[in-house]
Amino acid sequence: MNIINSILLRFALSPSFLYKRMGVDTRHLKVILSAKLMMDDRRPNTFQQIQRKKNNKPVSYATIGTMILSAVMGLVFLASFLAGKTYETKFTIYFSFYVTVLASILIADFTNVLIDIRDNYIILPKPVTDKTFVVSRLLHIFIHVCKIVIPMILPAVVFLMINKNILSILPFLFVTLMATLFTVFLINSIYIIILKITTPARFQAIITYIQIIFAIVFYAGYQLVPRLIGSSFLSKFELSERKGIIFLPTYWFAGAWQQLYGWNNSFRLWICVILTIAVPAFSIWVVIKYFAPSFNRKLSMISGSDLDISINKKAAHKKTSSTYSSLLSKLFTGQGVERASFLFTWKMMIRTRNFKMKVYPAIGYMIVIMVLMLLQNKTFSFNDIASQTKAGITSILMIIYFSNLLLFAALGQITMYEKYKAAWIFFTTPVNNPGKIISGSVKAAIAQFFFPLAFITVVSLLIFCGPTIIPNVLFGISNELLITAIAAYLGISKLPFSSPQQNNTGSVLRVFVAMILAFLIAAVHFMLYRMTIVVSILAILSLTATWLVLDTVSRLSWKKINSSYVDE
Repeated sequence: MNIINSILLRFALSPSFLYKRMGVDTRHLKVILSAKLMMDDRRPNTFQQIQRKKNNKPVSYATIGTMILSAVMGLVFLASFLAGKTYETKFTIYFSFYVTVLASILIADFTNVLIDIRDNYIILPKPVTDKTFVVSRLLHIFIHVCKIVIPMILPAVVFLMINKNILSILPFLFVTLMATLFTVFLINSIYIIILKITTPARFQAIITYIQIIFAIVFYAGYQLVPRLIGSSFLSKFELSERKGIIFLPTYWFAGAWQQLYGWNNSFRLWICVILTIAVPAFSIWVVIKYFAPSFNRKLSMISGSDLDISINKKAAHKKTSSTYSSLLSKLFTGQGVERASFLFTWKMMIRTRNFKMKVYPAIGYMIVIMVLMLLQNKTFSFNDIASQTKAGITSILMIIYFSNLLLFAALGQITMYEKYKAAWIFFTTPVNNPGKIISGSVKAAIAQFFFPLAFITVVSLLIFCGPTIIPNVLFGISNELLITAIAAYLGISKLPFSSPQQNNTGSVLRVFVAMILAFLIAAVHFMLYRMTIVVSILAILSLTATWLVLDTVSRLSWKKINSSYVDE
């Protein structure tokens, strides 16, 4: 165990008398936490997962890297001190950033830290009580978060020392501790409640979608909040003058700091101090007293698989494959290997948790990018789109040529899977042209992640512009399909879900090149936009080229396939 974990362990175990009063065995608690922290040193957390390489070497300097990245995030939080007139408003915004980011980290690490079913096979057979078991989980999360929180608040500590004095730091550290406890136990209480009211089979699916929503909200806040802070309205905004602000938890922490630092005779600020102390303590008591007994029983029922498998497999099969996917597979693939690959990839994309975590947030990113474009273009008007002016044409082409961002995100993840050794099945089948497996998987990604957006784009533009827009829309969509086919031909030489999860720099580079190519084609399309006959002919040629490229992909031989599978 490294020195940082040792110090944090001693700090977490310091109120041992309180744990004993709760019915926790402190000896068992120390042993469990020590083992968990040593395991944490041997595996990457949320930040190191994006830096994972192909080899299986242990992660080096993981704690230091995490703390450096957390300090950078803390520097970003300092933007909150540019808003508002008083420190109540500034700290309310600061703790809003803090709680949101901390909650996102908790959710991202939830499966590996709290919902770790391996504990059920190792710890529960031992004479360990439910309360000890749950407290060990909560303290493990607390220690894990402290390694992120300490460097995260360091920039604010320096800021207060420069702009206030050293006495302002003590109440800040106390309030930050309470905010951390509040966030930790609030998130865990919410998840435990979800686990109590839903079936274990659906629990991981719910957690996955919550993670995706938080990722989108975090990205939107990262993009939009700095722009709002720069506005004159927010710089003059004062939260303490708002009715009902006392019900905002982050205002409690801001008000508590203001009261503990300034000692004002304000009843509202004293209420903030009381709530800051009482709510985290009450959360601890509720979690340990009422949720602990049933938590372990429900947790043991959760499957360790990362596939979101429904209890009623027949109903799930009918819902996911018998209708839409089967129809599309018959329309766009030939019989045999390519169609089987299409259906296989379709189901894996729907059911694989890690795939959804990496791809689905791109939906929110696309929405945020569109909103940012609208905010930056103050002269934008929907009448320009309807009239197809130069500004309107530019907006139309941006909508069309940015609609494949989600598709490229899917293509970047379609070859990766944690259980990649299951790829042995591809090598035991009598397939002469493995390119058909790749082309089938690419067509499945196109059908699942591009066709719905293309349909929405076509319908929306038809409503605004009428039938005259059809040639240009078809030309744009056919160009997007051609770019996808070219990217598949140049970059995808792996079978679907046959490679380990890794930081694929080549995939990012391919996406970057594809976006540049899309920009260049969109520029040419802009110049030809008014030439309807030319655009119609080029649309047909583009679709033909797409078919030819995908046909070439389907003819790839085994010599051009890269695989991580090794026949042991």
